Amino acid sequence: MAEKDVALQGEAHKQSKLFLKAMKVCSSIKVGMVLLLLLIGASMAGTIISVKGYDVYHSLGFRILLLLVCSAIFLRSVWQFSILYSSKARTRLSSWGSLLVHVAILLIVMGALYGNQYGFNEEINLPVGRTYEINNAKYGINDSFTLQLQNFETRYNPDRSVSDWVSYIIILGEGEEAAAQEIKVNHPYTYHGVSIYQSSFGMAMRTQYLSNGGAVLQEASLEEGNAMVIEEQPGMMIRFIRYIPSPTPQVLYIVYKEGREYDWGSLPLGSSKSIGNAMGMVSFKEAQPFSGLLIKRDPGIPLVWTGFVLLAFGFFVSLYKKDNTVFEPQRHNTTNVVHKGEKEKII
Repeated sequence: MAEKDVALQGEAHKQSKLFLKAMKVCSSIKVGMVLLLLLIGASMAGTIISVKGYDVYHSLGFRILLLLVCSAIFLRSVWQFSILYSSKARTRLSSWGSLLVHVAILLIVMGALYGNQYGFNEEINLPVGRTYEINNAKYGINDSFTLQLQNFETRYNPDRSVSDWVSYIIILGEGEEAAAQEIKVNHPYTYHGVSIYQSSFGMAMRTQYLSNGGAVLQEASLEEGNAMVIEEQPGMMIRFIRYIPSPTPQVLYIVYKEGREYDWGSLPLGSSKSIGNAMGMVSFKEAQPFSGLLIKRDPGIPLVWTGFVLLAFGFFVSLYKKDNTVFEPQRHNTTNVVHKGEKEKII
């Protein structure tokens, strides 16, 4: 064999040893535990940071961490399978329990990653009579449909305490009514893999900004506390504060100019009022009750549930220990090996 060939074989053998060493390190329990702890820490941080407006769970860093955890568990499973298959322990059912647990955790994390990548979770406020489109362009679903809120109702107990909030929705598919459903708290409705939950309710106000002559220049539906930025008057916005329904419906509002309070007051529903010194007029035309709906789709759920079932099965399999061989010491250096129903002497 030529000296060059020997050198090439030696280099290939060296690279193979480095690859196996790297595989062993990446599939080690220590690496997996560190990644799992990082994932738990990121999940705990997400419950705090998400409240402040940043969605940790759908960030690129969180998805990369999920991918690394998947990779580590997969490598560990392959490594464990190769060792188990080549050993005598492969004949024992309990020896496969640990491997099944690893595969189960892999399925759970893969389901979480898949759902994180291709699912969505959004809360919308839909006024009565309005529609909301759930389409492929925004949500990446093949079966687009339109959600319409037909009515919203607050139900009361005999003692006048609230018993439930109910939204009556209509699903419109290709311009036709595909389903009509009543949604209550803890009773969502699922259509083509998209679940719709009742999450909140409130009141929206149809707000108009008028010229001094009464022409409508701008209109918006505002929820309590929200504001409409006036395009005709730079730096000015109208904030809807509160709706007082009885005895005479009144609307509380504040007008801001350059970040400061410029005008404020209460206005009867349906009437209009001048803003400051000829800055136009404001009018609140209609109080619109709205329903807060949570729109959610998680395609990774089947993988997660499969993982949990396999996790329980693998846990109980790992506890299953049955030895068909019983060793009984005998005289004269003889050992009886008792198998089910038979004895064999080994000298």
